[in-house]
Amino acid sequence: METPLLRYKLTDPAGFSTKVYAIIIIAGGVWIFSIYPVVGVLMILFGIFPLVQYKCLEIDLYNSTYCIGVNILGHTVGTREPYSGTKCIFLKKNRTTTSDVNRSWRPTVSTSFDSYLWLEDGAKILLSCDGKKETAVLRIEPLAQELQTEIKDLTVPLSHV
Repeated sequence: METPLLRYKLTDPAGFSTKVYAIIIIAGGVWIFSIYPVVGVLMILFGIFPLVQYKCLEIDLYNSTYCIGVNILGHTVGTREPYSGTKCIFLKKNRTTTSDVNRSWRPTVSTSFDSYLWLEDGAKILLSCDGKKETAVLRIEPLAQELQTEIKDLTVPLSHV
């Protein structure tokens, strides 16, 4: 019997520039392999690594554990923690103010929508940080459906009735 294992990607796939750099490193490794085989193999491995890894949250419902780590070719590397169950998934709006004296006198305000998985033992796991609320909701809906939990939107102000 296969154990119920939920895997949720916490990072986006490698971008275009990362893929280009990885291909350049792989090509360099192939070229250097004829002169220095060990260095060439190491370069090829370092070039392949960004293409096959991502940060993920893995929940093992059978053993009641979870792991936040790096997934490499289907195997998650990280420490396992006890999984006590899920309270909810919530969405929070964060505003960050930065000021760069050299470039502008006015501070720059950026807004992000952060989604968290809130566990029964009080632990909060950051799932995503997005610039748009719609993108954040689309990212967390599949996990909420798999865990059969609700999504609480803490970005809307409370109405005082």
